[in-house]
This record gives sequence, C-alpha cells and structure tokens, in this order.
Amino acid sequence: MSLGVAVGGSVALLLTRAGSGAAAYVDPLLVLIACAAIAPMAIGLVRDGVRELLEAAPLPKVRDEIDTVVAAARAEHDLPTPITRATKLGRRLYAEVDFVVAPGAWSVDDEDAVRHSIIDRLRELDYEVWATVELTTDVALADD
Repeated sequence: MSLGVAVGGSVALLLTRAGSGAAAYVDPLLVLIACAAIAPMAIGLVRDGVRELLEAAPLPKVRDEIDTVVAAARAEHDLPTPITRATKLGRRLYAEVDFVVAPGAWSVDDEDAVRHSIIDRLRELDYEVWATVELTTDVALADD
C-alpha cells in the first residue's frame, strides 16, 4: 500500500509539472484502489464476526481439533460415539459432549475421569475453554 501511494504521488507530481489536469484524479483513484484491496479482508472479518455472534458451528479447523480430542478420550475410556456441539466466540470455545452409556456401568468417579480427559485436552488448545461433558443413559437428554 505504501509503495502504491508513493508511486501514485510521484505520478501526480509528474502530471502536475507537465501541466496536466489529470493530476487531480490520482488521489481519488488511489483511494478506490486501496478500498478494493482492503475490501476482501474487511468482508471476511465481518463474515467471521457475524458467524460467531450467531453461535454457528466453529470453522472446520477448530471442529477437527475438537473431534481429535474427543476421539482420544473415547479410545481411552472405551466410550460410544458422542453427540458433540460446539461454537466459538472470539478466543472462547464452547463445547458440549454427550455420551449415551449403558445403565449402571459408570460411577461418578468414572464420569469425572472422562470429563478431565476431554477438558484437559481441550485446554491445551489455544482457546479459553467452556466445556460440558456428560454421560447419560437417556438418549432424550442427550438429544436436547
């Protein structure tokens, strides 16, 4: 951008010395070029911000990180495929992981171990993590 402004200023200076009236149009043309160059980045930032404010699913990269963490915890504790919900708002990552398990197979201590397994791994990511990990025997509770 700075190089473009310097070149545009030089062109305007040369046009002014040559007595051309076109020099008056160099500055507005530079502004239009700068706007066109910056617009895609600005549109992307607005799109991502609105997406986060609407609590949409996180971008695929973040979703993949969550899936990797959950897969590791599943393997460690021999758990079924969970129902996972997530959203990201700025640096804050909200994740909810619900496992439907067989009745009587899990104690509170076991459930806490699963929670720690997932939450501790999520905290290793570069986000402020707000996670909920639940084990239930009622599918209706997990589907809410």
